[in-house]
Amino acid sequence: MVNLSPARFIRKSYKAARNRLSGKSIINHRGLGVINLIDVGSMGNLPEPWASNLNYVRNILSFEPLEKTEVKGNIIKSSAALWCEKGSRPFYVYKGFDSSGSSLFQANIEYVNEHYDELKGTGPEMLAKTWYDRAELIRETEIACDTLDSVLMELPVTYTFDFLKIDAQGAEYEILRGAEKFLRKDCLGLQLELFSIPLYKGIKLKSEVEALLSEFGFDLVKTFKPHGTFNSQNDCVFLKNTIGPDMDEKRRVLAEIYAL
Repeated sequence: MVNLSPARFIRKSYKAARNRLSGKSIINHRGLGVINLIDVGSMGNLPEPWASNLNYVRNILSFEPLEKTEVKGNIIKSSAALWCEKGSRPFYVYKGFDSSGSSLFQANIEYVNEHYDELKGTGPEMLAKTWYDRAELIRETEIACDTLDSVLMELPVTYTFDFLKIDAQGAEYEILRGAEKFLRKDCLGLQLELFSIPLYKGIKLKSEVEALLSEFGFDLVKTFKPHGTFNSQNDCVFLKNTIGPDMDEKRRVLAEIYAL
C-alpha cells in the first residue's frame, strides 16, 4: 500500500470524520438508501466513492472467498467465489499485502519478466520494486465457484439489486458471463477494476470487458486514473443506456456519487 502524503492523509481523515458526523458513512442513514449494492472482492470496507456515500445504500450483498458467510442486518456476506459457471477451480493465494492480489488466475511472471524494463518506470516505484515479492505464491487451493445469477436466484430476499462493483483480480469478464440475467434485467450500473496489461495469465483486458458490456446495453461513462503496480488497472463506471423513468432517483444518486 502506498503511503499518503501528510496533506492527503489530513484531507482524507477530515473527509472521513465529516462523513461520519453527517451520517454519510452509515448504511441507509435516516432511510435515505435507494441503491441495493453487490460488492465483489473488496476484502473489508467498501472503497470510495461508496465509503463516503453509504447513506445512499439500502442493502449490500458482498462476496469474498477468504471470509466466512454471515448475515448482519442489511448486509449479506458470502464466501462464494463467483465465476461463469458452477464448479471447482484452483484459487491462487499470493503473498501480496496480507494476501491481497489473490486470484482465480495465475500471476503472469513470464509477461513481467519480458517487459519489466519498460514496466518498472510506470506507476508507483515502490510497487514496481516489490511486485516479484508480492507475487510469491503462498498456496494453491481448490475453491467452489458459483454464478451470480444462481446466487441471486436462491437468495431469500424480496428486493432486487441495482449496482455491481467488482474487484476480482482479473476475473471480471468471467463473473459477468455468469451474471447475464442480472445484467439484462435489474442492473443499472457497474464499477469494475479492469486491467490494461495481462498481469495475470489469461485475463480479459479492459477493451474486451467493455465490448461484452455493450452487448447488454451498458456505456462506459467514466474511467478513473490508472493505479496499481505498473499502472495496470483502471476503475471504470458503466451505466445502462436505457434506464426507465421509474428509476430516475437511482440514476440521480449514481450520477451524484460518481460526479457524472
